[in-house]
Amino acid sequence: MTHIVSKIEAASHQLDWAIRLLIDYGVPIPAITLAGAAEEILGKALGDISAHERLVQTITESHDLGREVVSQQHLNKARNWLKHWTPSKEPEYETFDLLNEAIQVIARGLSNLLKYNQSLPSEGPRFIRWIENMKDYKESSH
Repeated sequence: MTHIVSKIEAASHQLDWAIRLLIDYGVPIPAITLAGAAEEILGKALGDISAHERLVQTITESHDLGREVVSQQHLNKARNWLKHWTPSKEPEYETFDLLNEAIQVIARGLSNLLKYNQSLPSEGPRFIRWIENMKDYKESSH
């Protein structure tokens, strides 16, 4: 069976499943790669106004860091490490705060979708509530 699918529709579905995987199953690794794919699709559609580009510009200017350093060694390091491997250049093991990485890439993807067509995927509002509940929990535990 064939389907006609738009890139934006695919990105929206990827974000939905990234959110489900993170919240319902507690598995951040596939959430990072799925949300990263969605963020990239939407980011390319938006160009210079994408969440990633805006962050790169802000961090590069305010911290006097190179664009490549900000993008590849900070914002996309976990996503790219999980998706690609060049054994001669990268270690087999790496340490990441996977929950934080998943939250960040999902948030950037949602931000891009909102900028692109003023919509959220069906799981978007639940993700936002989940983040708010995490924040409330952390504040009440201090």
